[in-house]
Amino acid sequence: MTFDWRGNLILSKLAQGHTYGEAATAAGMTRQGIWWRCGICPDFAQAVAAAREQGKDELTFRLWLRHPFRGRRGPWCQPGRVPAFRYGRR
Repeated sequence: MTFDWRGNLILSKLAQGHTYGEAATAAGMTRQGIWWRCGICPDFAQAVAAAREQGKDELTFRLWLRHPFRGRRGPWCQPGRVPAFRYGRR
């Protein structure tokens, strides 16, 4: 099915591994706008799911790059214990 320019832009961004927020910003709308479109158009919802599946590996890598503890443990972890990721609390 064919979609308007915003729908096509959203699908291409999601297929490239961008998040809902990044895809929505590129299209000039909000994340809720994408979900609203998915709710009223089942074909668009299926296309979004397929695009997310296509860009899943790239999205995982991008989110890993942004993670604050990438490659290290928090300073409050003791040797031999599983790190407790509490984001600033001890």
